Amino acid sequence: MSACRKQCVGVYIDSDGVWWAAPPAAFSSANAVKQKRFDGKKVHIRPGERRLYVKNRKYCEIDAALLCMHGMLGEDGTLQGLLEVCGVPYTGSDVAASAIGMNKLRAKTVFESAGLDVLPYTRVLRSQYTADAAEVTRRVTLLGYPVIVKPCNLGSSIGITVVHDNAALFTALRVAFEWDDTVIVEKALEDFTEVNCAVLGDSDEGRICVSDTEQPVGWKEFLTFADKYSGDVKHSKHKIPADIGAEQNEKVQELAEAAFRAVGCSGVARVDFLVKGETVYVNEINTIPGSLASGLFASSMNFSQLIDRLIEIAVRRARRKETLKRVYTPIIPVTGK
Repeated sequence: MSACRKQCVGVYIDSDGVWWAAPPAAFSSANAVKQKRFDGKKVHIRPGERRLYVKNRKYCEIDAALLCMHGMLGEDGTLQGLLEVCGVPYTGSDVAASAIGMNKLRAKTVFESAGLDVLPYTRVLRSQYTADAAEVTRRVTLLGYPVIVKPCNLGSSIGITVVHDNAALFTALRVAFEWDDTVIVEKALEDFTEVNCAVLGDSDEGRICVSDTEQPVGWKEFLTFADKYSGDVKHSKHKIPADIGAEQNEKVQELAEAAFRAVGCSGVARVDFLVKGETVYVNEINTIPGSLASGLFASSMNFSQLIDRLIEIAVRRARRKETLKRVYTPIIPVTGK
């Protein structure tokens, strides 16, 4: 996570929220990390300070944090907010853009405001479902089956179900409500092509680099958690560029930049699209994509160059913020007696 002076330090945040610091090589084995079989030290960060501590002893100064976390408390703006409070430059989007990207409802609202196409959807609150399940069913039926049910604030395809009838809808909603109090139910396309495209840059600076397009292959209704993270070869096939024709690929790249700018992203983000006929729907935006979307930029830069670009963007953004005023002192006029 952090790039400390004269060295790189890996920081792993476990499922209990404990921070472990060690040389990056200590985290090279996924099994070792899961079982906590690595030589690491428990560390913490303090508000207002750009350093890590082991108990009350300084562990290292932090120049910048390279964020590679997914999901809640890592990709949703919360970790970004902590680093802001500590004054640590960090890669990726800021607090607001990260929160929007993680919240599927907010992201759809932003995409629609920017004139981008999204699939028809309805929001379902836990309180609505508990009070009037029949009304929820009526709204979903208006979308037309099949539909896809998703927790609003989550990623990696966790809690997602494709539903083909009313009977399956209730089970899918119960599964999604295990992860969030707000659920998105959207029309599920059939006979479509999923296409991904990444964007690198800073919306506030205007300098943007758009990647090649990518088409995942070898899956059915949607990419599951196992498809994304198992490492199995059969789950990791991709076509670069996507097999949708030059004109559609160019359109996807233009829309990826538009989505990136609409959300106000920084660093690298991957935008996922669903292409059906001439229509390109924006599905989601991932503000910390897997492998930092390095494979999509392979034709224009290597992994080291991508990391350098991300850190440069993070440091420039932090320096811009340092020039802004943080404290307002009102001028009180002095009046004579």
